[in-house]
Amino acid sequence: MLNDFINPKFLYFSPVRSTTDLSEHVDHAIIALDGRAPLGGGCVIEKLEALSPDTATLRVELWVNDLDDYTCTYGFLISSENGRTPYARGERTVVSVDPASHRPQKWSSDFRHAHQELLKDLPAYA
Repeated sequence: MLNDFINPKFLYFSPVRSTTDLSEHVDHAIIALDGRAPLGGGCVIEKLEALSPDTATLRVELWVNDLDDYTCTYGFLISSENGRTPYARGERTVVSVDPASHRPQKWSSDFRHAHQELLKDLPAYA
């Protein structure tokens, strides 16, 4: 699809367990992409539709809205497994933290390279 070329995305299917906290599903998608749990930052969610009680799996689309030396801001859309019902959209910002000193550190070149490929070129209209 042309839109996927202009706005590349990482797609993750998140199983719904007992939680209805949608930010946890975003964090699980980030873990699947990065291999580590997100630290710091914040999450802003705009709920679009109520989650159906029989929902077993959520589709989480991630892209990068902004990437600097110490932070990465992901845009996301959470929808039904088939992508037809949007439940929420928003942004999740994470901070690169040195595990030993607990101070901010610059992203690795591998992280920057992988995430630059997910930078959106046009506004994502979700």
